Formats: sequence, C-alpha cells, structure tokens
Amino acid sequence: AAAAPAADALSIEMPALSSTMTEGKIVQWLKSVGDKVEAGDAIMVVESDKADMDVEAFEEGYIAQIVTAEGDAAQVGAAVAILVENEADIAAVAAGGGAPAAA
Repeated sequence: AAAAPAADALSIEMPALSSTMTEGKIVQWLKSVGDKVEAGDAIMVVESDKADMDVEAFEEGYIAQIVTAEGDAAQVGAAVAILVENEADIAAVAAGGGAPAAA
C-alpha cells in the first residue's frame, strides 16, 4: 500500500473548466515543487475541451509534489499536485511519495 500523505497535505485536483470536460491536459506548471502558493495564485495552465485556461490555487501552502507532469492529462477530480501547509513537510511527502529527495 502506498504511504498516506502527511495529515496536513492537500491534493490539488483537476478542475472541471466546462460542463462537458471529463479530463484536462496540463500545458504548463506555473509553480514548482517548493514554491509558496497563496489562494488565488495561478498555478498551472490546463487545456480543456474548449480552451487553455489558468487554474488558481484555492488553498495556501507549499507545492510538495507534482503528480501529473506537463503534457500529461488527468481526469476531472484527480489529484495533479500535493500541497502542504508547512515548508518542512515537503521532504516528508517527497520521501513517502516515490524516490527520496537528494541530500
């Protein structure tokens, strides 16, 4: 079983940008792992079935992990990134979510 993210980790999910959208492709990440994010910051550009749109963060925190890479698609509602409340929690998510972070 995969390790559960830290208790205060939040997933950033692929939003439905139109009523007919079932998946979105991440055209570009505007933020990187380790970046501080404020609610309302544009964090990624998503290609929907209608247009490319900037997607904003709804929560404040730090990007701990990008789950869906640029150029990859995700279903609406699927986690595309992990956000943590404290900068110190980034390493814990990185350690539990795949390859350990380089020392």
